Amino acid sequence: MKQALRIAGIGLLAGAAMSMAAAPMLARGGADSFGSRGIFATDFATLDANGDGRITEEDFAARAAARLAEADTDGNGKLEAAEIAAQVLARFEDRADRMRGDPATRAEAMAARLVEARDTDDDGALSPEELAPTKGYGRVVDRFDTDDDNAISAAEYDEAKAAITARADKRGMGPRGGHKSRW
Repeated sequence: MKQALRIAGIGLLAGAAMSMAAAPMLARGGADSFGSRGIFATDFATLDANGDGRITEEDFAARAAARLAEADTDGNGKLEAAEIAAQVLARFEDRADRMRGDPATRAEAMAARLVEARDTDDDGALSPEELAPTKGYGRVVDRFDTDDDNAISAAEYDEAKAAITARADKRGMGPRGGHKSRW
């Protein structure tokens, strides 16, 4: 169980973030604790793209497409390193004063690494396919779907958010206000 929760946490920060934001580097807004990140940085209603009261793979795909469109400033349907860096820098805004080094330099380096790692067609930009989680959006849903209906209900969402937040708080990874930033 402990390993499953650890994997879920990692999945939130990595796979889930990519699926809902089309890339882990897209701005998700501020997060005040570990449990408020990943899919939990966004409220249930926002993730439920079609408003049916359930978060499904299709909802994650729709959210990813919308976030890609927001970040794609040149409108070519792909994200270049500069567009990704701008989104990363926006995420850094609330913690730039606690970061070591220049936030813009860090953002550019992170964006370059992401493009290098995921750009399978070597065009210097990331398409929606290159940004999608390698194992699909279903893994995100499966992590929190306790009744095996291939969807996350509001109750499952709230339960998972509370459990992950409690675990993070127990580890001292709670609200950043009283803690030293890792950056």
